Amino acid sequence: MTGRVDLDPALDNTKAFTSANPLGPYAAGAELLRLTEQIRSAETGADLKQALDHLLDPEHGALERIREALEAAGEQITDLDDEAFQLADRFGFAEDFVHSAMSELVHSEDELLGVGRAQQPSDQAQTRSRWLPQFRGAAVAASPAAAKAQVSASPDSRSTQPSAASLPPRAPGPRL
Repeated sequence: MTGRVDLDPALDNTKAFTSANPLGPYAAGAELLRLTEQIRSAETGADLKQALDHLLDPEHGALERIREALEAAGEQITDLDDEAFQLADRFGFAEDFVHSAMSELVHSEDELLGVGRAQQPSDQAQTRSRWLPQFRGAAVAASPAAAKAQVSASPDSRSTQPSAASLPPRAPGPRL
């Protein structure tokens, strides 16, 4: 007696890699690739802001979801193995870096809307990169030594200290 078994179409893994889903089971990665293409194809500051909102939104953006996933991974590692605290700490440090990046970028909406409207004179652009102060701010925000010393940006820097008040609250407590 020969029998036939029909599988639920959702279980069919032959369709995992399609043009609509080029990364197969990595749906989040595929969505981030789509978002990256949307960012690259932006023609105005408003288009760029709209695309980046999916990445930067402090409550629903991809960076917040990544930060939460890293936090959960660190907690789960500790729950599964009390001795794996160093591995859990590495995930915690990565979560802190993502949080610092979010803090650095959270209030960039107005600046994004101004992108492309007025071109900076070429001699000024050559002497001062507009990105350096922001990288300095992220490095200072991520540095425990700088936080203890309460280092602030230099007076000629256009960056401001990150404001954690505008980001979702983080769970306090030591990492085990």
